[in-house]
Amino acid sequence: MNASTWDDEAEAYLRMVFEEQANVGQKGGFPSAFPSTIFEISWVLDILLESGFDREDFLLADIRKLTVLLETNLKGQKGIVGFGMISAPHVEPMLKAFEADSSFITYRGERNASSSANCNILSCLLRTAEPAKYTKEMVKCANFLSKNWMANNGPDKWHTSVQYPMMLVAQTFMLFLKRWGEKGLDMDAVPAKLIHQDIPRTLLDILARTMRLQQADGSWESKREVTAYAILTLAPLLSLPWIDFLKPEGIACMYRGKAYLEDNRHLWRQAEILWIEKTAYSSSNLSQAYCLAASKIVVATSLIPQKVVELFPAQLSKKMAKMSGFFSHVIPFSHAPKWKLQLSLLQSAQYATALKEARYRIFPPIAKASDEKYQEYIPFTWIGCRDYLSTPISAESLWEMMLVSMFNFQVDAYMETVVWDYYRDRLPALKAFIQGLCSGNPQQRKRSREGDIGGIPKKVLGPNGVHNGLSNGTSNGTSNGVSNGVTNGASNGMSNKGINAALNGKANGASNTNVEEILTRFVNHALQHPKVLQSPPALRAWLAHEMQTFLLAHITHMEDCAELPESSDTLSGPLTWGKPRTTFFNWVRTTSADHTSCPYSFVFFLCLIGESGRNLIANMHQRYALEDACHHLATMCRQYNDFGSVVRDQDEKNLNSVNFPEFDTCAQKSEELSTKELNELRKRDLLLIAEYERRCLNRVVGELEETLERNVMEKLKLFIQVTDLYGQIYVARDIGVRRVEESRGAQVKAIMA
Repeated sequence: MNASTWDDEAEAYLRMVFEEQANVGQKGGFPSAFPSTIFEISWVLDILLESGFDREDFLLADIRKLTVLLETNLKGQKGIVGFGMISAPHVEPMLKAFEADSSFITYRGERNASSSANCNILSCLLRTAEPAKYTKEMVKCANFLSKNWMANNGPDKWHTSVQYPMMLVAQTFMLFLKRWGEKGLDMDAVPAKLIHQDIPRTLLDILARTMRLQQADGSWESKREVTAYAILTLAPLLSLPWIDFLKPEGIACMYRGKAYLEDNRHLWRQAEILWIEKTAYSSSNLSQAYCLAASKIVVATSLIPQKVVELFPAQLSKKMAKMSGFFSHVIPFSHAPKWKLQLSLLQSAQYATALKEARYRIFPPIAKASDEKYQEYIPFTWIGCRDYLSTPISAESLWEMMLVSMFNFQVDAYMETVVWDYYRDRLPALKAFIQGLCSGNPQQRKRSREGDIGGIPKKVLGPNGVHNGLSNGTSNGTSNGVSNGVTNGASNGMSNKGINAALNGKANGASNTNVEEILTRFVNHALQHPKVLQSPPALRAWLAHEMQTFLLAHITHMEDCAELPESSDTLSGPLTWGKPRTTFFNWVRTTSADHTSCPYSFVFFLCLIGESGRNLIANMHQRYALEDACHHLATMCRQYNDFGSVVRDQDEKNLNSVNFPEFDTCAQKSEELSTKELNELRKRDLLLIAEYERRCLNRVVGELEETLERNVMEKLKLFIQVTDLYGQIYVARDIGVRRVEESRGAQVKAIMA
C-alpha cells in the first residue's frame, strides 16, 4: 500500500487470490502463500501413507489424479517441487541458503529458528537415497532439536499446541535412531553424546509427557486434531526397545484417544484454530488427514537395530528394578503406578550418566569421604517429582538443580574434611574470606615464606599427610546441555593418575589444589550463573546472603561437633550436648536449617525459573512468606535428615538434633533404657516436631497460592516436593556422605560415584 508506483500485475494477483478464496467460502481472508497445491497434497498424502494407509484404501480415480499431478511436477522439476506448480531449487542450494550457525531457518531474516521446520528438514534428509551424504546437516538439526527441547520443552512458533512439535520430534528422532542403528549414516560424524544421551532423553521425556497429559475423556487439550497428534506421537515411541514395562498402558492410552476421535468423527471437518502465521488459523484438510491417520496407525512391530537396543544395557534394568522397589515404599511414590515410577527412573538414567561425568567440575575427589549413594538418587528426585506433580518446567532447569544438589553433597564433605582439617585453628580468617567472597570482595592475601596464602596451605593432603597431587582445572560457568561436564575426570585438569593419587594418598608431581580456589568456584557457580545475573538485584542480593549464611553455618556446625564429645557425660552410646550454646529451637531454625543448603538452593531455584530478569516477587508480603516457607522447609528437612542418621551421627560424633538436652526432659529414667530404646524415644519426639514444621509449611504455602502466579507456584511446589522427598529418603535410608575413619583402614575410598 506504500509503494511509490503502482504494480498492476501485483494487483491482478491479489484479486485472483481473493476470488479463488471467495469460491471456497473465505470472506476477505488471504492465505500467506498461494497457490500451495503441491504443498497441501503432498502434506496430506504423507500424513496418510506414513500412518499405514496404502493405495487400496482410496478410490483409484482419486489416487490417479493426485499421482499424475505429483508425478508430472516431480519429473518436470527433476525431483524437487515447492508450494505450487513452479520450479524449486535443488537440495544443496536450499541447504546452503537456509543453513544458519546452529540450525536451519524457515525464511531469510528469521529471528528465531523453528523446531517443526528443522524436524521436516531432518526427516527429508533421512529419506534421501544417500542419507550418509548429509550426516553433518542432520546432526546440526538433531542438536538444535534436543537443545531446544532441553531449554523450553519444545513449543513451536508455527503452532499453538506443543503436542505438534512433540509429534514431529518423536517421529524424526525415531527415524534418525533407525538409520544410525542400520549404519546408514556417516557414523564418525554422529556425536556419541547425541546418540547415547540427548536423543534418548528427549524421546523418553516426550513419551512421559504425552502419556501424562491425556485427559479423563481420552483427549489431549479437548481438541480433536491435538488428540490425533498425541496418538501419532505414541505410536512410534512405543516401539522403543527399552520400554516394554509400559507398552500395555501406552497402547491403552492410544486407544482411549482413538475412542475420543471416533466419538467426535462428525466434527473432523470443523478444524480447530491451531496454526500460526500472521494470524491463527485452521485447516480442514489437515484436521481430517491427522484424524484419519491417528485412527489408522498402530504400534510398529518391525525389528529395532541391535545398536539401538544396546543404548540401555541389561544391567541398567536390574538397577532400575532395585531402585523401583525402594522408591515404591517412599512417599509420594508409594501409591504411584509401577510403570510411571519405572519410566521416571529410565529417564533419570541419562542424567545420572551426565552427572557422573560432571562430578569433578568443582570439587576434587576427597580422601576421607565416601558418597557413592547420593549420585544414584539425585536425578530421580527431580525427574520423579516433576512427573508426579506434572510440573511444566524445562529439562535444563532440572539439570541445573541436579548439579546444585550434587555440589551440595560435595561441599558438605569438603567442608567437614579438607576445610576443617586445615582451618580449625584459623576459623576467623576462613569466615572473613567467605564473607568477602559472597559480598563480591574477596580479600587478597599475601603469600608467606612457605608459599602459602595467608597461612592457608597450598597443598591439600591425603589422610596420611602426603599431598594429593591434584590439579583442579575446573572453569566457572555452567553447561548449556546435560553432559558438558567432565568425562572420567580427565577433561578438568585432573588425570586418571591424579584421581588414583587421591585414592592412595600418593603424590604424582602434579600441581596442588587450593582450598580458596575450590570455594570460589563453588560460590561462583551459583552467584555468577547466567540466570542469576539476569535476575533482579534484590533476588541476587538474597542469594548472596543465603550462600554466605550457608557456608558460615558449616563452620559453626563443625565447631559444635568438635565440642559435642567434650561436653557429653558419656563416651559411648547416645550423646547429650551438656552445654549447648543455644536452645534446640533456636539452633534448628538457624544454624541447622542453614546448614542444609535448602535456603540458598531455594533462592537459586527462583532465579532459574524467572523469565528474562522479571521479578517473581510482587510485594513485601510475598517475599516474607517465601522466606518463611523456605526456612520451615529447611528445618523440616534437617529434622528428617537427623531422624534417619542418628546411628551414623552417633558413630561419627556428629551433632544431631537428638543430642540436645531438651530430648531428655521427658525421659527422666533414661538411665534405665538401652541405647536402642533411648534412640527410638528421641527419634519419635523428633518426628513429631518435624510434622509440626510440616503443618507450618503447609499454612504458608496456602497463603502463597493465593498471591503467586500459578506457573511460579507450580514450580515452587516442585522444589518443596523434592526437598521433602530427601527427608523421606533419609527416613528410609541414610544417603549422606559418610566420613571414612582412618583407623578402619578405609582411606582409599573417595568421591567416585
